[in-house]
Amino acid sequence: MFVSFLNMGILLFISNLITQEWELAFQKFCLALGTLSLTLFVQYLIEYMKKSTSCGSLRTVRGLLWLTGLRAVSVYTASFLPLKFGVPIFLAGFLSTFAMPIFMEMRGEKFISNLPHLIERLSLLVIITFGEMVMGLAQFFTTENFSINSVLLFIIMASLFLFYFGEFDHAIDEATDANISFLIYSHIPIIVGLIVITVSMSFLVLPSVNHLFAASFFYFGIAIFQGATLANSKYNIEDFKFPKCYYAFQIVLYLCGLILSLLLSKNPDAVILITSIMSVCQTGIFIVYFVKKKPDYNLLQL
Repeated sequence: MFVSFLNMGILLFISNLITQEWELAFQKFCLALGTLSLTLFVQYLIEYMKKSTSCGSLRTVRGLLWLTGLRAVSVYTASFLPLKFGVPIFLAGFLSTFAMPIFMEMRGEKFISNLPHLIERLSLLVIITFGEMVMGLAQFFTTENFSINSVLLFIIMASLFLFYFGEFDHAIDEATDANISFLIYSHIPIIVGLIVITVSMSFLVLPSVNHLFAASFFYFGIAIFQGATLANSKYNIEDFKFPKCYYAFQIVLYLCGLILSLLLSKNPDAVILITSIMSVCQTGIFIVYFVKKKPDYNLLQL
């Protein structure tokens, strides 16, 4: 419990160091991030030293000890060096340890994890990101700005929410031997995609913005979000092993929405309307497929 509160304090401190004058805060940022990695290292070390830890878990914890240890050392080292040396060492250490699980998987080392627990934690991160989207949409629900676009943008958000949770809450097989690294890393484009969509929703209605870029950026976010979500469908339960036509429908709907939105990019109202129709249809395909497979299921629980 103490470590959790300590990590929350460190993260709060780090969030206040992200400024335009990052050169002045670089040393403090590295020290804080290094301390965060060190707390994780200590927790894994304690778990590694427990006699009750199984042999399979010991291999996983050993790999995580190397990962967090190398990250802590590289980040701490970077904090004591001038910027021209510190920044490359920081990036090399951070990026190498970020990619380390992939190379460990390639070497045949298998991570042992509680898959339902992991999916729950990853879904919580996605929920938080959707919460940021709700906060971004709040500006459209004031008495001055409320319009049909407000409702349509909310429909887009709700459709994306159902698109994700339909897959991860109802279709994925939590008993499968899933690739843990793939599951984790695929959530990076999911979360980044939602952030891009949130930013683009505000850009679309600004008269001074390049609307072609705003529409392209909007659909880029949707593409990486939906693509990464669908990429995990290979771990679905047997009833939800989607046929090729399912993916074809999803791709065709996306391409139709993209092309029409780019052609009409100078009209933000049209882009929002097209995207809302597209997202509803895409989520509707999943719901129809779901109902066919589970006709007795209460859709209000979806």
